[in-house]
Amino acid sequence: MKIKTNTMGSMSILMLFVLFMTNPLFAAEQKTGNITMEAVSALEQGRTHHNRGDYQQAILEYDRFMKLVPGRADVHYRRGMAYSNLGDFNRAIQDFNMAIEINPKHVEAYNNRGTAYDNLGNLNRAILDYDKAIALRPGFAEVYNNRGAAYVKLGNLEKGLKDFHRAIAWNPNFAEAYYNRGMVHNRLGSFGQATKDLDTAIQLNPKYASANYNRGVIHGKLGNKNKESEDNIKAIDLSRQSKAGKPMNVLHEETEKTKELEEIKKRSDELARENERLRKELTAATGVKRQEPAVDPNKTVRDLSAIDWFKKGYASAMSGNDQEAIDSYDKAIELNPNLAEAYYVRGNAYHNLGNSDRAIQDLNKTIELSPKYASAYYRRGLVYLKLSNSGQAIENYKIAAKLGLKAAQDDLKVQGIAW
Repeated sequence: MKIKTNTMGSMSILMLFVLFMTNPLFAAEQKTGNITMEAVSALEQGRTHHNRGDYQQAILEYDRFMKLVPGRADVHYRRGMAYSNLGDFNRAIQDFNMAIEINPKHVEAYNNRGTAYDNLGNLNRAILDYDKAIALRPGFAEVYNNRGAAYVKLGNLEKGLKDFHRAIAWNPNFAEAYYNRGMVHNRLGSFGQATKDLDTAIQLNPKYASANYNRGVIHGKLGNKNKESEDNIKAIDLSRQSKAGKPMNVLHEETEKTKELEEIKKRSDELARENERLRKELTAATGVKRQEPAVDPNKTVRDLSAIDWFKKGYASAMSGNDQEAIDSYDKAIELNPNLAEAYYVRGNAYHNLGNSDRAIQDLNKTIELSPKYASAYYRRGLVYLKLSNSGQAIENYKIAAKLGLKAAQDDLKVQGIAW
């Protein structure tokens, strides 16, 4: 029987009271207090809000529980997870610290504190937490996957690959580990193995948009344009379904990737058409005899090369190589300093690498060149939120929402903020 948060009967409360009192997580903790009916109600409502994706309200309920019953590791852990889902990683770390202080064997707290440090760009610190979690639970496949991802971000593909192998060995149905291993094989040029891993990821999770998209990228590298197009279309369709069918949580990393996919792909296609137009203009201009050229060939070559570098960077970013993408975007911007989209995607890449200052610089430039670039405001808001500057984040969300960006509008609606 499902218990509703606002209409709990006395019998249901009593049952929950007994369950919480006998929960091993509570029994193992030394800092105890009297578990009251009000406390049980607060925790249950917090969990319900959490499961619905209403993290702000969940935090309020966890706060209420902590005032009534301080010193519970698992409640600090739960509140830390809520903060993480809101992108407030610094406050999440504070709660994970408390959970670990109360219960030094709280494996999940180590794992998720590592993830929070990872999101803040402190990869070496994250790896220390992943090491501790693995020491406490050697068969924790998720932690191997997380540590492998951190090693890859640090450029250590070999260690990353070993951890993804371990994750799959412990959990042969771990779609994300296959995806990550496939992306490393892709970067190493082992396209056959990369495709095999992405195939498995998609078999395990048919709605894995990023796996479809990156498998398409590999098909493109191998010259199979039909399969590349099929996977791109499938990825975009899955992205739309994901946005329509899931509770709104716009700060989750995987949702962010798929949410951004359609817009950037559309812009890449537009640039490809512009590329072809410029090629035709250049051919026409250089082929005219005894007449002034229709266009300036030097300018056309520069613009054409900028678009090519933009596309190359985009392909690298979608393959998971943000640093390589940045190198390409640098060249695009050098050739065309007014290409707003190049600053935008370079800012995204810096954000992914944890370099928030450079990300904001590029997003500021994007907005300077294109003041109605809604996604740039929204992305800048995400970066500010990562820096725990919620005021600036909300202001940027509001501008993006006024410009018609649905992601920003949905996020503000969840928080009950008008724009």
